[in-house]
Amino acid sequence: MPSRRSNLAAAATLAIALLLVLSSASLPFARAEQNVTATIIVGKAPYGIAYDPAKGEIFAVSYDADSVSVISDSNNSVVATVNVGSSPADIAYDSAKGEMFVSNSASDSVSVISDGSDTVVATVDVGTNPRGVAYDPALGEIFVATSTSSTSGSVYVISDANNTVLNTISVPGDASGMAYDSAKGELFVSTGDSSVSVISTSTEEIVASVTVPGLPRGITYDPDNGDLYVSNYYTDADSVSVISDSSDSVVATVPVGPWPFYSTYDPALQEIFVGDSDSHSVSVIATTNNTVVGNITVGEYPTATAYDSATGEVFVANYGINTVSVISGAGVLTSSTSSSSSSSSSTTQTSTSSMSSLSTSSTTSESASSSSASSTTSSSVPTTTSSSSKSSGGVPEFPSSATASAVLVVGVVVLYLAVRRQASPAGSPRHPR
Repeated sequence: MPSRRSNLAAAATLAIALLLVLSSASLPFARAEQNVTATIIVGKAPYGIAYDPAKGEIFAVSYDADSVSVISDSNNSVVATVNVGSSPADIAYDSAKGEMFVSNSASDSVSVISDGSDTVVATVDVGTNPRGVAYDPALGEIFVATSTSSTSGSVYVISDANNTVLNTISVPGDASGMAYDSAKGELFVSTGDSSVSVISTSTEEIVASVTVPGLPRGITYDPDNGDLYVSNYYTDADSVSVISDSSDSVVATVPVGPWPFYSTYDPALQEIFVGDSDSHSVSVIATTNNTVVGNITVGEYPTATAYDSATGEVFVANYGINTVSVISGAGVLTSSTSSSSSSSSSTTQTSTSSMSSLSTSSTTSESASSSSASSTTSSSVPTTTSSSSKSSGGVPEFPSSATASAVLVVGVVVLYLAVRRQASPAGSPRHPR
């Protein structure tokens, strides 16, 4: 017959196991209300992506197909395919003209797509290897990052009134990602020398340079707190640097998954969605405290993300398997959202690096697509930290890893003391002298 002590030991073991399960379940790996609800097949190697709020459409750039897939957000289906230049890399929406500007990295040009006809209405010649694209609604100008070498790049300034080049701004390093700061009238450009150049759009001159770790790529602007979120790609950085536009300095560094690339801002929930290309997932960062609050598994090599303010969804371009994942559970932009967020919703897209940055060493396939691009499957999962929920509501509170560990340790100690006390004979000391 089992002794009282053995029964207590068994009970303690079960309780400890339960604590382990509860503590691990409290980590912010995947929030139930934010998950992939649809997968859309698009052209080969989707790279850049942008949202058109006037039409309720998503434009996904297909690098290997030399085309742009137009997706209706009402039924998540491709409604048009637009042929553009060679190896299109990035895209930005011009809300005043109802046009999409697409950088063609191999043909050194920018294609202008009318969202009314889904056709190319103009082609603008720019410098070598154009990639990042950003829109300035105040001046009606499009900025395009080009790269001559690893130490030299330029930003081309295009007027959307007549689709002509107005000026060229020299920047150090391999210019790629960029974002427009509407409050400051500044353009933030990531370069290959571990820095971000800050350009005044009124003077078209560099006014500051900010050092970040790794190889900076995508940049997203948060108009609510005046911060820029820079993805530090390729090296061991695996992080997002937060730059304050008031001081032009890094105020926080957020660890995310391997090789973060593109990101987009959800002003309704005040969250950044970052494509972690080498972990095939999206990290969700709360901008209220700059911590990761969720991680969502998507397709292989997610490079680009776009926020749809009407449906409360995030569209993710999966470069490795020729699809776009649709994540539900983002916020729906309403009239209660701050005016700064509303006016800047079309300028929160970021930019990316050249396609040679992505490793595609092994071939994988998906049943939904017969022409999957080569890619390296990774089983690694990013380790993220978490925090309490935001004041906006609607997001569950997730204790941090440290909190979960503390709960586990306290529980083990309490159970151990309880077992020792119950098992000790009456009147005998509980500890040896």
